[in-house]
Amino acid sequence: MTKSTWVLLGTIAAVTTLEAAKERTVCNIKGQVVPAMALRNVWLINGKDTIQSRHIGSSFNLSVKPGKYTLLIDAVAPYKDHQFADIQINNNNTMELGNIKLIQ
Repeated sequence: MTKSTWVLLGTIAAVTTLEAAKERTVCNIKGQVVPAMALRNVWLINGKDTIQSRHIGSSFNLSVKPGKYTLLIDAVAPYKDHQFADIQINNNNTMELGNIKLIQ
């Protein structure tokens, strides 16, 4: 191999290692819907991105990047949907929404 090939391979290896070593920031949004039978889905919206939560019973936990989100609780009739707008999540934080009581 030529010297320039070795330099190129070394540069690629260094950049790849630096990118892999960067700290990945993950934040969480958690909560529980009451009553449990009222919960259909939990949606998290950030601009054009939408995430659907996998929930266990009435609890949900979403892992996301820092940013501003809207959380939508999709309820089963006769319960009404519930929305939290402008939720600001910062680096490595967990936003605990607690018990979210849906009304009929």
